[in-house]
Amino acid sequence: MAVDRLRADRGIDGLHALIDTSFLLLLVESGRDILRLIEEKLGEPVVPLVPDSVIGELKRLSGVGGRRGRVAELALSMAERMTRIESSQEVGVDEELVRLASEKGYAVVTADSALQKRLRKQGLKCIYVSRRLEVHILA
Repeated sequence: MAVDRLRADRGIDGLHALIDTSFLLLLVESGRDILRLIEEKLGEPVVPLVPDSVIGELKRLSGVGGRRGRVAELALSMAERMTRIESSQEVGVDEELVRLASEKGYAVVTADSALQKRLRKQGLKCIYVSRRLEVHILA
């Protein structure tokens, strides 16, 4: 079962999971504690890890102004309170998430359907949250 496979790679303090930009934006837009929904589905805590590349992308998005920029600013403030990990900003964010997931064995939490398909195709662990806030554990 997918949940069992994710549990096999957890740290002492819970499942270490890379957080994607799309998920952070969805957190802000929905106003819901989606991490709590994920933890309830998994039955254990999630330790969110935010790569530097995601922080960089949120900074770029926050500079566009308008509603999207404000949402990105709020997502950035949330991300900055999570555990940051070093990552390359020389490649795209999705490429970096795939690389980190592959090398470190982390799950990726995303709301990006193209990214979740790519992760699944490569046999990597993914927690996908739909726009209707449905949590799918894909491992």
